[in-house]
Amino acid sequence: MKINSELILGDCREELKRIPDESVDLIFTSPPYADSRKKSYGGIHPDKFNDWFLPIAYEFKRVLKPKGTFILNIKERK
Repeated sequence: MKINSELILGDCREELKRIPDESVDLIFTSPPYADSRKKSYGGIHPDKFNDWFLPIAYEFKRVLKPKGTFILNIKERK
């Protein structure tokens, strides 16, 4: 079995547009946590998080193969 791997560095809102439909076997993501890491990278207000994340999620679905795997890492808020 041959395994091809590629790491893409960039803003996923732009990079996902370049990936063909149903061509990805695995998506593992840890999106910004709404407001909890504001000092690190600006964060996203909790009221705007869904509007921000849903277009990205649609792209994930588009590029993921029918039998692909999607893993979303969400750390609990303390």
